[in-house]
Amino acid sequence: MNGVLLSQRVADEYGARIRDIGARCKRRLELAVCSPEARLGPEVLRDLKIAFYSRDVWEGTDKSFVNPATRAFFAAADAAPTLRWLQLTSAGADLPFYQPSIERGVRVTTSSGSNAEPISHTVAWAVLSFARGSLRWLEAQRKHEWSPLIAPHLPPDLRGQTAVIVGTGPVGKAIARLLHVLGLTVIGVRRSARAAEHFDEVTTYDRLDTVLPRAQWLVIASPLTETTRGLIDGRRLALLPPEACVVNIARGEIIDEPALIDALARGRLAGAYLDVFAAEPLPPDSPLWDMPNVLITPHNCSASAGNAPRGVEIFLDNLARYLRGETLVNELG
Repeated sequence: MNGVLLSQRVADEYGARIRDIGARCKRRLELAVCSPEARLGPEVLRDLKIAFYSRDVWEGTDKSFVNPATRAFFAAADAAPTLRWLQLTSAGADLPFYQPSIERGVRVTTSSGSNAEPISHTVAWAVLSFARGSLRWLEAQRKHEWSPLIAPHLPPDLRGQTAVIVGTGPVGKAIARLLHVLGLTVIGVRRSARAAEHFDEVTTYDRLDTVLPRAQWLVIASPLTETTRGLIDGRRLALLPPEACVVNIARGEIIDEPALIDALARGRLAGAYLDVFAAEPLPPDSPLWDMPNVLITPHNCSASAGNAPRGVEIFLDNLARYLRGETLVNELG
């Protein structure tokens, strides 16, 4: 028997489909619902083979706070002696409470791609906000001022500018597709220089320095790994032209935040849109809050009602693959 650890909501809304997948694969599935109020006994834990960390369990958890539902879920997952596979709701796998499963050899898959479209829409909003002078217009509105953009403050055309996107996974590709529509040349950065859909060029991390001077837009869309941690330091920020803007929707640890603050304050960069930070929530005394050339969202750029059902569909597809012994989508390693 395969016990499946999941939330009450997923069991209620998708239980019939989960059992049907098991029946079609001739495998018996037993649903085990975990919550802070209903801890699972040892007789249930010893049969758990599959765990689905869904978005409703994750909701509210961030770098500084782990909600009770997440605590209860991973307490059960970590106590299940024969757990074989963990499906995550997130695109990344760097959070601390994922590590015990990874370290003991549990197969781990992510929901990479489930939130790519809403993230790309948010990035397009940020790029257009800077490119079209929207921050000036919004400030004028707050002051009740009629303040048209005129020379010498007219923004340059967006068409023909260059964006360097670090990370060419589902999120990077979705961003590249929209930036192409806006007329930008798009360069991708990843481990290999193989061509990637929606990118005009692809280069490798060790060649990053060669493309930064060409970038009016530097977009960070890569996972946090040993390669990307601290990748964008003060030296690399200085390689960007002064009219460049930085966009980070990946992980705060990829950019040297003090160096970025210094570059923005000194006018060595034109602006930044930041959804992620070294410390989250962003401390109230951070200079970033009050910088007129910075847009901030609270690690929320993927916000969309469609993410949860898309994540469940990835799990259901992988569940059928797992039971049939096939390759899993988005598996680590």
